This record gives sequence, structure tokens and C-alpha cells, in this order.
Amino acid sequence: MPKLDIFQPAQAFSSEPPPFSEFGFRFLAEGDSWFSIGTLNPVANSNLLFEMVFLRSACAVNCAKPGDTLKRMSQINTDPNFVDLLCGHRQRIWDGLLLSCGGNDLIEAVGSPALDDAGQPVPRHLRLLLTPDEWGPAEQGASRFLSDEGWDTFCGYLRANFEHLLGLRDQGLSRGAPVFMHGYAVPTPRPAGAGFGMGPWLLPSLQKFQIPSADGPALAKELLTRLGTLLGEIAEDPARFPNVHFFNSLTVPVDAAEPNTTGQSGDWINEIHLTRTGYRKVGVTWASQIEGTLDGDTPEPQAKAQRKKVEA
Repeated sequence: MPKLDIFQPAQAFSSEPPPFSEFGFRFLAEGDSWFSIGTLNPVANSNLLFEMVFLRSACAVNCAKPGDTLKRMSQINTDPNFVDLLCGHRQRIWDGLLLSCGGNDLIEAVGSPALDDAGQPVPRHLRLLLTPDEWGPAEQGASRFLSDEGWDTFCGYLRANFEHLLGLRDQGLSRGAPVFMHGYAVPTPRPAGAGFGMGPWLLPSLQKFQIPSADGPALAKELLTRLGTLLGEIAEDPARFPNVHFFNSLTVPVDAAEPNTTGQSGDWINEIHLTRTGYRKVGVTWASQIEGTLDGDTPEPQAKAQRKKVEA
């Protein structure tokens, strides 16, 4: 099966752009480091897009950057390439949007401190982690470390930014095009960065809130499960979020990393990024779901004619 051909925005903007009309599927991709660079080691580096395969030929113009959050993806002045290709001067009719979103937003939210710059307590609705004196009883499991008020704030933030992003989609020629987003595998909080001071990402935040190291894996699972549930709820709300499809990566068996390891372990190249094998496990399954969804959609004759006119 052919792998997904990946192009950069500069190639799409060039005087000799890729032959998009020759591909069975054409995607516009945006997202975080699961779509871009997960490690500074060029030999070991991979990403989810690299490992996706389809029964028919497919390509994607990839606008993803490491560290991107959904807010930055949807802001016009932050990622002009994505917006230009989606609804701007260089827009095209895309068969679908591929999104890697929510992961960095979650990491950023987990990093919200207990005290602000003035040394004053940060309200519970503005952070995800609780201080030791706020922890719930042990029988609550890993959720005892989490602020329900903060989680509600995070859910509202993610929904609002996703709604804005869909608004951009519906301003252009790809109005109503399907949006495909994936969930994330469960990382093990551990001292494994990407090199040159990049990472780890989860472990320092858990340590600042004195989360016991033995509870780190369970807390990571709780967070990623909640994120997957949230993204799934977005996809199941067509009135507010039309034509959105979610792939729950937690259903894919990915080998966990061992705690306290500093390098590659299991299917993980570092704390939050998968190895090539790990990405392949997720990417092949997700691509199959995407292709099945697209093959089940029959474009309207008017849309077909519009595509031919634009691509001529």
C-alpha cells in the first residue's frame, strides 16, 4: 500500500506545485510534534504522517510545528500558511483535514503553576493539578490529583478553539470537508527529553506538585483518557462540530516505556513521542479509518464539478 506523500507549504506555493490532481486523496494537515519533529536525532525521528498508508494514493500538505497548540493553529496571524491553504488566496478543495491537536494544549495546562508570578495561589479553575493539601482520598485513584474546575475550563477552551478552526474551514472552498483528528497513546512520565533541553514535558510538572512518582503512569493515563473522551465528544456533536471524526489511539496496543528511563523504551523515543514502530501502529490503523470514512462519502455532483474547475 502506498505511503502518504507529504509536502511542505512552500512546495504548494511554488511556481511548480505538486501534481495534486493525480492523487486519490488530498489532505491539509496541521498539528503538533506528532505530525512534525519528535526528536532532534534525524536517524530516529519519525512522525505519525510518515507512517500512514492508504489503499489509493494520498498526499498531505503539512503545516504542523513542534509545540503547536489548538489556539495557535486557529489564529490567523500565527499560522498564515495553514489559513492561506484552507481559506485564503492559495486555498484548494481538500478531501479532508488531518489534525493532531489537544496534546500540547494538555501539556501546557498541566504546567499551570500553583502560584502566580506574585506568589499568590492560582485558582483551581485555572490549573489542572492540585496541591498536596487539596488531594482527594486515595480511593479516587489518579483523579484525586486533578482539579475538576480546571478540567472544565480546559474543555471549554478546547471546544471554543476547535469551533473557531471549523469556522475557518467553512469560509473557503473546503466548506464542510471532513476533519480527522487522532487521540494519543499514554506516555510514561520520565526524564526522557528530545535533546538540547527539549523535554521532558510531563515529569517536571508532576514533580512541582509533588505527585508521587509511583502515581505518574496512572495520572498520565487518566489525563489522556479524559482528553480522548473530550475529543470523542466533540466528534459526536455534529450540530456544533459538523463532519468531525475522531480516532481513539488508546485502542491501539502501544508498548509503554519503563519508568525512570532516559532514552528509547518500549514504543517511545522519549517521554511523549513514539518511535517509528509506535507511530506505524497508530498511523496504519488511523489511515484505514479515514479511508473507510471517505469511501463511504459520495461527493455531490456540484462539488465534483467545482473541484474540476479549481484544479484545472
